Amino acid sequence: MQQEGNKKMKTTSLSENSVTKSIKKFTSSYGIVVVMLLMIVVCSIISPNFLTKNNVLNVLCQSAVYAMLACAEGVLIISGLIDLSAGSTVCMAGILAIPVYVATGSHVVALLAAIASGIVMNAITGVFVSALKLPAFVATLAMQMAVRGAAKVYTGGMVVTETGEGFSFVGQGYIGGVFPMPILVMLIAVIALWIILDKTRFGRNLFALGGNSEAARASGINVERYTFYAFIFSGIFVGLAGYVQASRVNAGIPTSCIGYEGKGISAAIIGGIGFAGGTGSAWSALIGAVIIGIISNILNLMKVDSYVQEIINGLIIVAAVVLDLQTKKKKLGK
Repeated sequence: MQQEGNKKMKTTSLSENSVTKSIKKFTSSYGIVVVMLLMIVVCSIISPNFLTKNNVLNVLCQSAVYAMLACAEGVLIISGLIDLSAGSTVCMAGILAIPVYVATGSHVVALLAAIASGIVMNAITGVFVSALKLPAFVATLAMQMAVRGAAKVYTGGMVVTETGEGFSFVGQGYIGGVFPMPILVMLIAVIALWIILDKTRFGRNLFALGGNSEAARASGINVERYTFYAFIFSGIFVGLAGYVQASRVNAGIPTSCIGYEGKGISAAIIGGIGFAGGTGSAWSALIGAVIIGIISNILNLMKVDSYVQEIINGLIIVAAVVLDLQTKKKKLGK
């Protein structure tokens, strides 16, 4: 009888352990999705206007630029790097794309110009970090100020309003009058990033670079070269975000997008891209961006003062990093 009792206790214990492991696995994989769904429920209770069709589309359109920035920051964070100049680069890329669109009338050509601008500016940073061995924090902080200054010099400190007919389509238009263009561009960017990170050798090398650069070097990866590549790759998404942002406001504003790098970083980390590098996914960037968009939207619906919103956004970044560090400690068993 005692042996049977012990067997039952062991079976129950094993069953409980199995359930606990399953819960932990589910939480680790889909916890942030559950958080997002809970936020949607809470926000719909706080404001009856939150779940209206127009507001939901507004949240997703607003999240589009954040998502592309989260993709850009995510690429670098996964690689063990960071970019504090993304907001300035987004601003400059959008401004430079406007005269190209005015001259050609082509969204494709203007979009390529914005992406090229993002690549060039990030390539300069990449040289500073990979060749001159500057810390990414220092190099991107310097670029943040330099690019912002260049945008003001280029525009004379004035808002560029001569954008040409139809320039606002990518940022404000709809496909078939139903599906917003910013959401389409966002989804294309996230899917492209997912394919490259998860399905290519290049993506695997970026994860290796962020996980342990010395181990990556020992395995034959050229660390300096891939550091440079990471900045260039990130520049594609920054340029894309710049075009969508300029098209959304239908203008080139040299003082726009201040602090957007913080939104991109926080979106990436909230979504599950580890701040220490080597972990994360494209879908993490998307989910984190939507969460940031939801928070911003509900604060606006509640008519929270814009200055207070800045405080809240700063606290969100701190909370995201602390949560990421605590999660990493638990995984390491510390």
